[in-house]
This record gives sequence, C-alpha cells and structure tokens, in this order.
Amino acid sequence: MRVVSSERSSGTGMRLPRGRSVDACMGVGGGGQNDRLRRHSPEFVAAWREIYCSVYRWRREGRFAVVPSLLGRPVFSYLPGLGYTDLAPAEAEALAREMRGRAFNIRVFGTLRREDAPRPGSSVVMRLDLASFGHDPASVWRDALNRKTRWEVRRARRAGYTVSEESGPQAVLSLAAVLRTVLARHGAPSPPAALFSAVAREMGGRILVVRGPGGEVAAASLSLRDGPLAFVPWGGVSDRNWGVGDLGFWAMVEQAAREGADVLDWGSCELESGAFRFKQKFGAAPSPVSRLSHRPGNLYRRYAPAQRLFRALPGAVSGRLGPKLCRYLADY
Repeated sequence: MRVVSSERSSGTGMRLPRGRSVDACMGVGGGGQNDRLRRHSPEFVAAWREIYCSVYRWRREGRFAVVPSLLGRPVFSYLPGLGYTDLAPAEAEALAREMRGRAFNIRVFGTLRREDAPRPGSSVVMRLDLASFGHDPASVWRDALNRKTRWEVRRARRAGYTVSEESGPQAVLSLAAVLRTVLARHGAPSPPAALFSAVAREMGGRILVVRGPGGEVAAASLSLRDGPLAFVPWGGVSDRNWGVGDLGFWAMVEQAAREGADVLDWGSCELESGAFRFKQKFGAAPSPVSRLSHRPGNLYRRYAPAQRLFRALPGAVSGRLGPKLCRYLADY
C-alpha cells in the first residue's frame, strides 16, 4: 500500500501521522491524547456496565461485572466489551491489588511500564485524531486516505451502494445479521441482538447501514458519543466486494467529523493484523491498552484454538450458540 505524504514510517512497519512520534501515537511515556481522551467517562462506563449486567443477567459488585464461567470460578471484569475504562493506570493497579485471590480482569488505556509497549500480536485501540484535521471531512479525505482507499470508496458508490443512518428494531436486526456473518468468519461468537438494542436505546447509539443496489444489507456499524470521543464498539462488512468496507468506514469518519468529535475510536484489534491495517488506511493510529488480570498473557494466542473450532461449526449452529456463549466470556 502506498504511503501518502502526510504519513511517515515508524521503522516498525506502522504508518504515523506527520509530526507525531512513535511514543505520542502509542501513548507511551506521557505522550498521546490528553487525559479526557485517554479514558471513557465514569458516566459512560456506568451505563455500559448496567446494560451488560441486565442483558447477560450478571451480578454487579462495586465497579465490577461478575461474569460466570463454564470452567471454574466467576471472573470480576471491568469491563467486557471495552478496550479501556475510566481508570487511569495508577487507579487500575490499585484496584488490581484489592482483587488478590480473585479471578479478575481490568482494562486501562496506555501501558503501565515502558517495557510493556505493544509489539506485533498485542492489543491496541485504533483512533483517528479528527481535531488535528479541524473536524473537516475534506481534510481527512485529502490528507489521511491514500489514493487507493479513495478509489475504493468511489467504486462502491458507482456500483450503487449507499449509506444511511437507520433506527428501530429493523436497524438492530440488520446490524446483528452482519455481525453474525463477520464474527463467524473470524471464529468468534456474536452477542445477542438484545445487547445492540439496549446500547442503541439507552446510550444514544447511531446505526449506519450500507445497502447494495437491490437494497440488501452489505455492512453496518453502531457508534456512540462519550463527550469528545466517538466510539464504534461494533461494525462489520458481510459483502466484501466493491469497496463496501471502505465506504462504510468513510461514512463513520464523515459522521464523527461533522458532529465535532475530537477522536474517532474504532476499538481494539491485534497489532499488525488485517483489521489493524484496514483501519490504518483511514488515518487511524494505534494506542496501547493494558489488561490487568489474575491470568495475564496474550488473549489472541490463548483463544486461537477455540476460534478454529468455532469457525468450523455450521452457520446455523454458531448463530444459535454464539449469543449464549457470550454470557460466559469475561475477556470478550
């Protein structure tokens, strides 16, 4: 992929926005976004926790959602579905010390030690700094997207694909259907439609749907606002032809920029993975996230065998099993 002039190489294969160091983009050593942009608000986290506990019938204890396990003791999680929470690193470490003797997961933005800086295979969140472009979609289009990505967006439009914001039960079902297809492709279970519905209803979620020339659903995403943050917890592309994914991602950028979000957060992914490189095409840069746990280690490697097994299941089976399985996944 051609690197446009507004980006430079980090020397590690990552493309970084001009004028920002590796440490600044990765959030290491005090660089990166200001504190408000380095965590979710307490109000956002509280609403998220209440919805998850209600939909999955989890018990709540203090800050934690208590997630039952199929294989052992319950896990105190803060919080499933989020790459990071409202905690600063020092707060997260203090809370982890209180949890000794229990199974727990705590997620936090940034690295706790410089030697923990991300490397290929670790988890990062991909974020686009819209404030640096003056919240102007035209500037993002010109300076962040390379020529091939712009061509893919135009190609999808010429083929008759369109994007619109949709609401109500049908929009939720469209999103759920796309995610079932996409997550099964990757060997991951899809959450129940009731979760998407509750988040959209209770937290003001916005659903963008990409439709093909015949009106068929080709891609969908759900985005939320948390002050200056625009956050996309779920999105996927079931039709991988004609640059549909590029069109859907560009629609998210346009919406967030025009509505004044400072940062568009596309959630977590594995460093140097296909999802990582796709989000890079839209100017997103990686920021590290840390997971404090009774069972540390690389989650991508840990769950790789289960992913292969789940991917091999017939679609009808994985579709029915997925929402039920999600209730027991504290790491998901």
